[in-house]
Amino acid sequence: MRGFPASLRHRLVLGAVAVGLTFAVLFGLGAGWLIQRAEDQAVQAALQSRVELARDEVAADGLLRQDAGSPKTDLVQVIAPNAAVRAASPSLSGIDPLVHLDQVTASNGYRTSVTLQQPDADLALLAVPLHLTAAGSSPAGTGALVVAVDAEGFNSATSQLRWLLVAGLVVVVIAVALLSWVLTGRALRSVTRLTESAEEVGPNDLATGLPVPPRDAELARLVGALNRMLVRLHESHLAELTFAADAGHRLRTPVATLRAEAELALREHDTVARTTALEHIVQDADQLTLIVERMLARSRSRSHPPQPVTTSLEETGKRWRRRAELSEVSFDLRVHASVTPDTRCPAILDVLEPVVDNAIRHTPQGGSARVTVRPAEDRAADPGGSPDQLLFEVTNTGDGVPADLSSRVFDPWVSTRDASVAGGLGLWLARETARDVGGDVTLTNADPGTCTFRISLPALRPGLGPASQTAP
Repeated sequence: MRGFPASLRHRLVLGAVAVGLTFAVLFGLGAGWLIQRAEDQAVQAALQSRVELARDEVAADGLLRQDAGSPKTDLVQVIAPNAAVRAASPSLSGIDPLVHLDQVTASNGYRTSVTLQQPDADLALLAVPLHLTAAGSSPAGTGALVVAVDAEGFNSATSQLRWLLVAGLVVVVIAVALLSWVLTGRALRSVTRLTESAEEVGPNDLATGLPVPPRDAELARLVGALNRMLVRLHESHLAELTFAADAGHRLRTPVATLRAEAELALREHDTVARTTALEHIVQDADQLTLIVERMLARSRSRSHPPQPVTTSLEETGKRWRRRAELSEVSFDLRVHASVTPDTRCPAILDVLEPVVDNAIRHTPQGGSARVTVRPAEDRAADPGGSPDQLLFEVTNTGDGVPADLSSRVFDPWVSTRDASVAGGLGLWLARETARDVGGDVTLTNADPGTCTFRISLPALRPGLGPASQTAP
């Protein structure tokens, strides 16, 4: 988000300050309301006590008694029924009525506040109805008794309390910001040290991993997970290095053989012999190219999305048939009807290609090779498209796998052909690729007369049916 701090420490401090400000505002509003309420209650209680005292000092005709003059009744005004001032304490002498008589008679008591210029005072008033007898030109009737208190002291105390509250809340927010800055700095110090340690990790340090912080449980879990990931990367890196070194060593012999055959072909004067030598060179070069492509396909299969099974087999099945026809071998591809166009498998061709190629190559002329695709019998019963397994059985007629090779048929560089000819990686690459995506390749039948390889791959299928069909 543009304008938002990228530093985790800054975000944590801003979050703490935001929480502190929210608390300060809410607390300040609540405390201010309580202070105002306490002030109102104190003023109301003071006015109510002055009303009770003033009633005793007002005569029936509304005049103040001569001995009146208590400090609590020095702000008293009596309003006659004709809305004129009947009597007033000396401090309010000569002042117009402080309230309207109609406002007082309309309620049991009327409270308000006024500001006077002479004398200069802020007054809180309470006026209550008062029955008066006739006096002079003033008729008898209901007047009003008005008492007042100087509210400046209350207002000053309330203002001081509010400023003290605001200052305290500001100090609290600043303290929260400073405390969160210090605490987040200490909490993230382990992250800083971990970052510095990660910067120093090289390819040879993957197995060692990162130091686990002893006092941070959450960070220790993260570092433990990272170390386990580094161990897996280290093991994968070592496996790739080992394979690359072994592949380079093993490919050196067939490459040298290709060079030797090319040199002999250059020296050969017989046209037929030279053509035969060049054909061998082309075959070996094609085989080496195929091996390299399959090795690259294995590394790409981990990131490629699952491929549609029916579409892939339909296109590739035509190529398999042409290859079988050139070898004078009959080929059959059977796909279970439950394998719909929506059924997908990862690395399907990368796994099947070398196994089918091996079956066709080892089938004698006039023999047959067959690929059968069907769902696994122990599949999940969810018809909504849950991950499952598909089985691919590749069967061919022939001599089968020799007994001395059946237990090592998936080992790299194991082949029934001459060691000088490039080969021996196809089945190994197929099994390793299948295992990379969660499947496997096994030899289920190696008896003379037939040979069967079973391939299992994870698949996403929308549903299954009982019928089967033959691919076109």
